[in-house]
Amino acid sequence: MNQVMVNDEEVRLPRPPGVLRRALAAHPLAVDVFIVVWYFIGCLLGLGIDFLAAAAPLDENVPGEALPSYLTSPQGIVILLGVLAVGAALLFRRRFPLAGLIVTVIVSLGDSQAISLAIGVALLFMLYAVPVYRSAAAGWLGFGIAFGASLLSLGLRSLFPATVSPDATPGEALFTAAGRTNSVGEFIAISIMTGIWYLGIVLLGINLGNRRRYLQAIIDRAHQLARERDQLAQLAVAEERSRIAREMHDIVAHSVSVMIALSEGAARAATAAPDAAADAMRRSAETGRTALAEMRRLLGALHAPEGSAELVPQPGVQDLPELVRGFVDAGLAVSLDVTGEAAGDRGQELAVYRVVQEGLTNVLRYAGVGARVKVTVLRQADRTVVQVRDYGTPPGAATPVAGLGSGRGLAGLAERVRVFGGSIESGPVDASAGGGWRLWAVLPVSADAREPTGSGGAGEPGGAAAARPRTVSESEERA
Repeated sequence: MNQVMVNDEEVRLPRPPGVLRRALAAHPLAVDVFIVVWYFIGCLLGLGIDFLAAAAPLDENVPGEALPSYLTSPQGIVILLGVLAVGAALLFRRRFPLAGLIVTVIVSLGDSQAISLAIGVALLFMLYAVPVYRSAAAGWLGFGIAFGASLLSLGLRSLFPATVSPDATPGEALFTAAGRTNSVGEFIAISIMTGIWYLGIVLLGINLGNRRRYLQAIIDRAHQLARERDQLAQLAVAEERSRIAREMHDIVAHSVSVMIALSEGAARAATAAPDAAADAMRRSAETGRTALAEMRRLLGALHAPEGSAELVPQPGVQDLPELVRGFVDAGLAVSLDVTGEAAGDRGQELAVYRVVQEGLTNVLRYAGVGARVKVTVLRQADRTVVQVRDYGTPPGAATPVAGLGSGRGLAGLAERVRVFGGSIESGPVDASAGGGWRLWAVLPVSADAREPTGSGGAGEPGGAAAARPRTVSESEERA
């Protein structure tokens, strides 16, 4: 149980840190609406301040106004549109941060008295959003736009100051005086303070934005690795299933074909030669028991605990004589010719064995008892060439068993050979070359020999260039 819990902890995918941060990230629209609502509340508070200031002009002899001066002129419509535009910029700042910053900067250049305080705060939000939701380069561009617009606004108001009329409200007088400077030193001081303030906001956004993108990249990579791990596991399962299916086919197809041939021979000889019939039945039973033991061993390895499965060496080229003897007992006339020294590994030796086994099984199944077969294994320094060549059904022989092929034998062999970069072909042989059927495979040993050999090359045993077979896909009826 403890081991299982540890494994669960190891495979747990990372997620953004912080409960509150994850909650806010999970509901971005609610956060944006919350910010916009407080922005409009700030605008209403500024509007309330302007209403109070309008009721108390600087000159006591001038009566107060019910509305601020900018609301009694067409300027009020422009200010209202600007307030709405800034609200839209805040709402969509995640998707269009730089465009929203430009809109907010343009609106902030206008003269809107106390209501401009909320717009100024919104400008800071937009300046922060650019590096967070875009990039550090976009953040520096936003800093340049905001700081440049601030210098332009301060310079124009200082060079062309607005006059304060006697009937102006205290708010109008305050914001008119706050938007200009009286000397170059004051202009430089205010510019430096504004730049430092904007610079701090941008650096904060760049830092948090880079950290956010870095964490997201790590999380995405972890999820990608998890997906790749699952895909590799699925591929491994599929490959193992395919391997088991090939092994089961080799075991069952070979053994059943031999058992059928022995049983049919025993049935025909039951009256004329009862001793031979009994011997054939004993060999059939022995073949069945061997196949059953191999199937149990193969299936038991799937369910046995690790390290407790029964291990038996895989067959190879050295086991071909015993394989051939089994087919000879089943009634085939098989000649085996193995030349050269072993150059491949045990996996390649198994592939050679399975090629010969499949070829002889097909001969017994389709050519029938009494068919003459020549098996040639030519082992060279760079490749191993295998050929299983039969000469068709012998005259007067019994009709071979047909319709037993599943179509998977040659396809499985093609997969085995392809693992080593080799090729396999099978097909009928021309009558001028003796007729029959040929299975031919090349398994390269080195990387230099992983190209298909040419027709009639030196690597083909028997020099049967005129009997070049068709590909596997063209001859699936014998599988």
